[in-house]
Amino acid sequence: MKAPPECAAELNSFSRFPLAPASWFHFSASHKLDRTPLLVCLGGKEFVGFRTASGKPVVLSGRCVHMHARLGNGTVRGERLICPLHGWEYGVDGKCEKIPATNDIPKFARQISYPVEERGGHVFFFNRPQARFPFPFFDGVSPHELLAAKPFELLAEAPWYFIGANGFDIQHFRMAHDRTLLGPPTVSNPSPFARRLVAAFEVSGKSVPDQLTRVIAGPRVEMDITVWCGSLILVRATFARTTTFGMFNVLPLDTENALGRVIVWVKRRKNFLGRAFFDPINAAVRRLFIRTFLKSDLPRISGLRYQPQNLIAEDRVLRDYFDWLENVSEISTMEKNS
Repeated sequence: MKAPPECAAELNSFSRFPLAPASWFHFSASHKLDRTPLLVCLGGKEFVGFRTASGKPVVLSGRCVHMHARLGNGTVRGERLICPLHGWEYGVDGKCEKIPATNDIPKFARQISYPVEERGGHVFFFNRPQARFPFPFFDGVSPHELLAAKPFELLAEAPWYFIGANGFDIQHFRMAHDRTLLGPPTVSNPSPFARRLVAAFEVSGKSVPDQLTRVIAGPRVEMDITVWCGSLILVRATFARTTTFGMFNVLPLDTENALGRVIVWVKRRKNFLGRAFFDPINAAVRRLFIRTFLKSDLPRISGLRYQPQNLIAEDRVLRDYFDWLENVSEISTMEKNS
């Protein structure tokens, strides 16, 4: 994602949620950090990511503390990031280690360093100096067991907090996607920072993708959706004959729009031929089906507004989700201001 020329921190005074929650976010594919420093704009702040000569991925605050120069235009030398304006050199902890013009390094010469994790060929970072919870992944599955398809992006004309909420909108389930809900869903909190919904569906659509899904995977699916602070959504779709893993990364752009960066994963086959030939094809096909599935939701969520006073009894699961997310977001806001 290319960052805009300037990060505009437009704050909606009527919103119950921050511009961006305190959480984990997708920064980039791992290989992109091998080339040059990268800039990401999130919640009105700029972040710069780079990889050191020893291979360590690093994310720092994106503007040089000296004169606000954009560090995304800098260069990497060894284990340091060099500011493009005056050559100040910052280590992986954000501390300035060299100033070409002087040997006297002031105490303020330090960038904020952010927690970073690398999983399955992708780099993620926490947008606070301290991570509130470890980076989550699919329960019982190692990243080495999965193959990721090429990520794709979807632009949602809706605030970031509606993206995860979509998975808890039971009325929406009954109206869209040609999926028939089989019984009430189970909702839980595996962590104070995570909300989980498990529900069984029948694939009841008549489209070509749905017909192929029933033949190849099976007529029923159990959806396991876990949302972490509204920014990281882990989805496990278990059919009779296969399981698909999806990671939906929510990147708030402003108060009205969010970017969804989606990574589809499949389990690797144990034999070499399967890994070399079938797995990439399998991942690409799943990616195509899921992209089509998610893209159909974009017009439906366009322009949504959170109006808690208008939620009805049938919105109980959705209302409880928003109450949970609002509470988590309040914690985020307090941490941000502390």
